[in-house]
This record gives sequence, structure tokens and C-alpha cells, in this order.
Amino acid sequence: MPSFEYKAKDAEGKVVSGTLVAESQREVLFSLDKQGLFPMEVTGGREEKAEIKQSGRRVRSTDIIAFTRELADLLKAGLGIDRALSLIAQHTPSARLAEIVEALHKDVSQGSMLHQALAKHPQQFQKFYVSMVLAAETGGFLEDALHRIALFAEKDEELRSRIRTAMAYPILLIVIGVLAVSFLLVFFIPRFATIFKEFGSSLPAITQVLIWISETLQSYGVFVVAGLVAAWIAFRTWTKKPGGEWAVSNFALKIPVLGSLVLRRAIARFTRTLGTMLKSSVPILDSMRIAKESMGSVVLMREIDEAAMGVKRGDKLGQALSRSAYVPKLVASMILVGEESGNLENVLIQIADSHEVQVDRTVKVFVSLFEPLLLVFMAAVVGFIVIAMLLPVFTLSTIVK
Repeated sequence: MPSFEYKAKDAEGKVVSGTLVAESQREVLFSLDKQGLFPMEVTGGREEKAEIKQSGRRVRSTDIIAFTRELADLLKAGLGIDRALSLIAQHTPSARLAEIVEALHKDVSQGSMLHQALAKHPQQFQKFYVSMVLAAETGGFLEDALHRIALFAEKDEELRSRIRTAMAYPILLIVIGVLAVSFLLVFFIPRFATIFKEFGSSLPAITQVLIWISETLQSYGVFVVAGLVAAWIAFRTWTKKPGGEWAVSNFALKIPVLGSLVLRRAIARFTRTLGTMLKSSVPILDSMRIAKESMGSVVLMREIDEAAMGVKRGDKLGQALSRSAYVPKLVASMILVGEESGNLENVLIQIADSHEVQVDRTVKVFVSLFEPLLLVFMAAVVGFIVIAMLLPVFTLSTIVK
């Protein structure tokens, strides 16, 4: 029989490790559960030798949500996980998702636990997803955990959809404005410039500036575009380094309106992820470690790391978060009350719901401020072009008279 190496936590939170000989990983988890141990990692055995071919194509989040909910419903109806995965693979409309579900079915049929099969597809199933399934399989409440995962993903997708919808119009204005101005500078202005030069009179300074911009784009437009692309690539490369990522995250939090939006969305995602994982009996330190990854800001992630160190020393979560310079005091107080009342999971979900509403309002305020400013800027650019073209006409008509 194959041997498996494991890491687990005992009732006091102490990490223990060892080796067990068993037919499958499922038997290892059952054995650890009987010993009162919470498994953190199980490796080795026949399953680990199998390699799954990974594809770079991502599955849409809506398809993952539908798969999760369907699997939960089938398990709740009494079907075994093998049969449930087989049915979903046969009827899912997404070819890529069907391929992944078939791989999951194959792994589970060969004795793997579902969380181990999911872990082989990190592009589709995040650490949060895998960790919740691991806790649910150990505790025997897989269908309930899957329903919670689906609900979490639906809430997150709904929030992102609202943000995308709110920003769609301003982005469309920017694209149309850039294309229109580029067309005027490259194709329209040069024809007038030729006409003005034939008259031989000196042109107004504003017209000369506009013609210079137009001629520069005509002659060096390719280099300008290449320079902008290179600058963008350099910026993206810099932001992936620790120093650059920290600087951008810190700057984003200090921008008026936008900083509030970033902070509230990060808190909403963190509290919802944490609350959902705690409901699925995942230990709080493990939950915090995974939940912080959803925040999208290295500055805020470091704040959560410091809070986790406080919790590890014996502080309550609310007390540890109250020392943060970014977490609102009201949020920390609500979490502390939830801990004292034994209702932390539900309080975290309530905080997430409240902050998502605030994010929606903040987005609307940001867009309501940004759209007029954008329209004024576009009007100024068009006005500059129009005035620069009309001034020589008025000057020439005066000379003729």
C-alpha cells in the first residue's frame, strides 16, 4: 500500500506531522479525523504520481459558480460524488469546464479526495475554494460548503459586474475621444496646414502648436505608440516587484474617492471570505491567511499579517484589527462584538454586505464626478483644435479687407 505524509493540527492548534500507510488519501483523512487531528496537507501515494495536463484557458467565473451549485444540489439529492461529477461533465455547456470536470471525476474515481483533485487546477479553483472543500470533506458537510462557496462567488461576481457596468460609459467616452482626436490630428489638420502655408502669412502661436503636434504624430506616430507601450510594460513589470507593488497599493489608498473604494472593496472581500471559511470550520489563522489573498492590496495584506500575529499571541481578532491604520474602528468593534457573542461568522458576512453596498454607492459617486470632468476635458481638447483652425481664417479675412 502507498504511504502518505501529512501535516495536521491537534485540538490545541499545535502542528504535527507524520506518515501513514493507507489505500487512498480518503482513508488517511478518516484516520486523522479519528485521532482528533485537523489535516492541513496530505501528500504522497499513488495519486501524487498522476499528472494532469493543464490548459492556459480559464473557465468563466459564472461557469464555475454553476458547476459548484449543481454539484451541491446533486450531493444533497443523495447522489455519490462520482455519479454527480459524471452527470455534470456530460451536460455542462462549456467544453473547457467539461474537460476539467472529467479530470476531477477520474481522480475521485481512483480514490482521491475532491479537494486534492481541485488543487490540480489552481487557475480555476482558488486556495479559498480548495481549503473549504478540504474542511467540508473532513467534517462531512460537503454539500453545505459548496452552497456557501457558490453564494460567495455569486456575491463577488455581482459586485464586479456592478463596477464594470458603472465604468463602461466613461471608458467608452475615453476610447471614442482618443480615436476622434487622433483622426483629426493625423488626417484632418495636415490638409489645413498645407492651405495655410500657401498664403505665406505667419500663423497664430496656437495654430503652430497644433500643426507641430500633428506633424510629430505623422512622422513619429509609430515611435510614440511604441514608447507608450514600452512605458506601460515597464510600469507593469515594476508593479510586480515588491517595492513597486507596495508603492502603487499605498498610492491607490490615498487617492480621494478611489482610495475609499479600494479599501471598502478589500474589506468586503476579506470579511466575506473569512466568514464563509469560518462557517465551514476552517481554523481562523488558516482562514485569515487565505482570505487576505482576496484583498488585492499588499498594504492591506500586511495589515492582516500583523493582525494574524496578534491572534496567534492570544488576542481576539477585533482587538488585533483595531490596531490597524486602515481597518475602520467600527469594523474592528463589530468583529469584537461578534467574537464575544459567539456569532463572528454572521457578523463578518453582515460587514461584507454593508461594505458592498457602500462600494456600489462609492462607484456611483466616482462615476458621477468623473464623467463631467471627462466631458469638460474632451470639450477643451476639441475647442483647442477648433480655435487653432479658425484663428488663421479670421486673420486672413482681416488682411483681405
